[in-house]
Amino acid sequence: MKKYILLVTTALLFFACSSSNPAAKRELLHIPTDMPDICQNVDFHIDKEMRKDCGVKPVRYQAYRNVPMQRHLINPNQASLVKTGDRVEIRFPNTFPVRLDSAQISGVDFSDSKRLSKIQNTMDYKEFYTEHQERYKLFKLAIPSDSNPKEENILCFRVPEPRGSDRTRSAAMGVQMEVLPCETLDELVSKYAK
Repeated sequence: MKKYILLVTTALLFFACSSSNPAAKRELLHIPTDMPDICQNVDFHIDKEMRKDCGVKPVRYQAYRNVPMQRHLINPNQASLVKTGDRVEIRFPNTFPVRLDSAQISGVDFSDSKRLSKIQNTMDYKEFYTEHQERYKLFKLAIPSDSNPKEENILCFRVPEPRGSDRTRSAAMGVQMEVLPCETLDELVSKYAK
């Protein structure tokens, strides 16, 4: 009986020591989505000195699952795709986030290893006036899929005119980017852009 108790105690002690190895599990980090450019390509698991400067903190509670995962776009500058839970949105500088459907962004990987690489997207920008002197600023984004590089997610947007006057306008008055069907964008461009 004593041998059996000694064997069980030794097994429990061995199991407790092996499961508490800090190198065995990866530390969970809260990485903010509005980091400066110098922090965007840093692996914070390796470069722990950069955490404080970039605002990265360890997640204290394992139940906290609402951590945003972010992928930066090459063009436009400082734009990014952000995934929080099942929700995906695109964020442009000085605008409100635009929520996207899962069908609009398919095959884009938000894993921790992919976060360090920017998405090699393309952007086509057009600006023109209609015959009624209505100004249009339109752009089309082609975001490649990580799972199938030949497949592209095409998103079309219209930039609305800023609200207020030059005297009352401020950075706090964000712009709500308008999602536009790409067929409508192509029709407008073929009709008015020369």
